[in-house]
Amino acid sequence: MSLSLNRCPGCGSAVLAPPYRIVSQPVVLNYRLATATAARRLRRKDIVLVQCGGCGLIFNRNFRDGDVPYDGQYDNRQGCSPAFGAYSRNLARRLAQRLKLRHQRVLEIGCGKGDFLRMLCQMAPCEGAGYDMTYEGEPEPKGSPLRFYRRYLRTGDISEPFAAVLCRHVIEHVPAVGPFLDDLRAIGLACGQPVMVLETPAFEWIAARGAFWDICYEHCNYFTQASLAALCCQHGLKVLRHRRTFGGQYQVIELAATGVPDASRKTVPRPPDPAVLSRFAREAESELDRIKARLQKLGAKKGWAIWGAGAKGVSLANRLPDLPPTLLLDSNPAKQGGFVPGLRVPIVAPEDPRLLSVALIVIVNHNYAREIRAVLRRRKFRGQTVVL
Repeated sequence: MSLSLNRCPGCGSAVLAPPYRIVSQPVVLNYRLATATAARRLRRKDIVLVQCGGCGLIFNRNFRDGDVPYDGQYDNRQGCSPAFGAYSRNLARRLAQRLKLRHQRVLEIGCGKGDFLRMLCQMAPCEGAGYDMTYEGEPEPKGSPLRFYRRYLRTGDISEPFAAVLCRHVIEHVPAVGPFLDDLRAIGLACGQPVMVLETPAFEWIAARGAFWDICYEHCNYFTQASLAALCCQHGLKVLRHRRTFGGQYQVIELAATGVPDASRKTVPRPPDPAVLSRFAREAESELDRIKARLQKLGAKKGWAIWGAGAKGVSLANRLPDLPPTLLLDSNPAKQGGFVPGLRVPIVAPEDPRLLSVALIVIVNHNYAREIRAVLRRRKFRGQTVVL
């Protein structure tokens, strides 16, 4: 579904703040590209962020269905990092214990490559069903407690109850977010009204740092905790629990599909901040100038690298066209040997000898700084590191 240029896709309000435009960015950052030519020719579009004055949702008004290729080449896995692996295991353990998932059934909408659902089902233990267009594994063997489907979930697919419904890092990719929440409510009712768990980035973390490198075209929605809660309430989803996780970068909201959709409903935990985007826009442009100046002062023109070929690292590289990195480093084997979307910059493994040829490495996520610095010590890297 394409977005209206003049209305919020979450609540339908026509009260929209002035836009914040970021010109000519790659339409997809988590994509595996085998050649420099393919990477350089990747389609670009402006990101045009606006904020709804009703529910507080921040969305890319320029986004259209079909812009982002969600297929087998799309890969946003983070599990190769020990720090992220520890976070995922802790989240799975907490959900398994608090939601009493032992010997129950769990549904995951947008399961990616299935890593989290596999871990949760082994840890609980429980049975699981996952749906995702980018899933690329082979069918599970007969008798396995897991089932994966390379397609979108529809309410008619549900024929038996589930104890929990998970939807992690999906809602920020969905342009028609209001209808999507309506569908989630219908799915919850069809599943027997289990707890529904959504995880998505927290815009508060982005705004507090002026983190322009955390804005990307494929994320068409950005939520503060207040705006996410407001939208869920308006679409008949009762908030049971809401917290920040992963060093404040993410938010996890637990919901119950017990309410009746009512776009006029105003009872939410906190009113959304109507000016958070305008403040972020000012800070982001200042932060971009500061980072450019800092890189130049540290001698980046002699060669520098970004650690992390996920959305943050690729976004940062594309926002610095006059000072491009020499390479990006990533621990995900599926990305190594490829090229940065939008640029002719190679992605290499931490063991690659080219790591030692640069004098400066930028770490785009502080959650990974300790493990990255440990690797650099083992590699006897003598240059400088900067943590954003």
